[in-house]
Amino acid sequence: MWRARCATLLVDEVQDVDRSQLDLALLLAGERRDIFLVGDDDQTIYAWRLADVRRVLDLAGALPGLRRVDLVTNYRCPRPVVERAVRLISGNLERFAKSIRARDGAAGTLALAPDSGDDLDRARRLLAMWLPATPGAHAVLARTNAELAPYAAVALERGIPYRAAEDGLLLDEPGLDQLLTTMPEHERPSIALARQAAKSSWLARSLAGWALPYATLGELRAAIAVARQHHAELRQDDAQLVLATAHGIKGLEFDHVAVIGMDEHVFPSRRTLEDAEDPRRALEEERRLAYVAWTRARTSLTLVYDPTAPSIFMREAFSPAELAA
Repeated sequence: MWRARCATLLVDEVQDVDRSQLDLALLLAGERRDIFLVGDDDQTIYAWRLADVRRVLDLAGALPGLRRVDLVTNYRCPRPVVERAVRLISGNLERFAKSIRARDGAAGTLALAPDSGDDLDRARRLLAMWLPATPGAHAVLARTNAELAPYAAVALERGIPYRAAEDGLLLDEPGLDQLLTTMPEHERPSIALARQAAKSSWLARSLAGWALPYATLGELRAAIAVARQHHAELRQDDAQLVLATAHGIKGLEFDHVAVIGMDEHVFPSRRTLEDAEDPRRALEEERRLAYVAWTRARTSLTLVYDPTAPSIFMREAFSPAELAA
């Protein structure tokens, strides 16, 4: 019975299977090596967990006679989302050659949201326009938690319930109060925080964007006190607004998705590319990450970007005329 159950092995995320796990699967499968693997080379996004797309691409070498069956229909996303996501991911070299299409009648929209404002203004404009106009589950997706902070701040400001594993606000961070006590009373908080951020203070860097509207340290302290009061009551597991990173939502889907920060040096992450041993392969993983984020949308996808400095991914998926509109 055990052999019968293991002879056909279903692996939901084959890209996360390491060599020892594959060897164990082959041992359990016996001489026939009757193994069924399910995975997507275009969604290998966890290199920091040692996932490697080459493990998927090289399976045929480890399993002679392996037959690949491409699932070419995207049943989730609207047609324009599928078309632009496919155009984006086609820039990768390390992937299987395949065609991907939307299901027949896949209705929905893809909207470009050029916005050169600061992060808080972007958050206010997006949430004010987007939430009332489109009923259903909404997800704001970012490259990192820090980029979610302005959206969490606006949600607290306007009393909007939201779900988030990490919202980037760092309101309960032990070092926050200490940081506030070291800031000069006479200086605008955002300027003082920017100076601290230049000294590699990650906490100051994370707080700087949120502090922009406040002219004095007293105003910022008062805003933080109010935010702390509302933080617990507005973070709800059943909220219709979700704030998450692209890494955190793989396998999930939402009625409406907004991917923020599709800007140069933000998505793809400049730090990731600069720190990578192989920048080309790192860029391909960043492209896969954007592909995952874009394809979470069931009904609509909104891409928020700086029209003066759009991400390379935006330039790959859209024409200059489209981005300038």
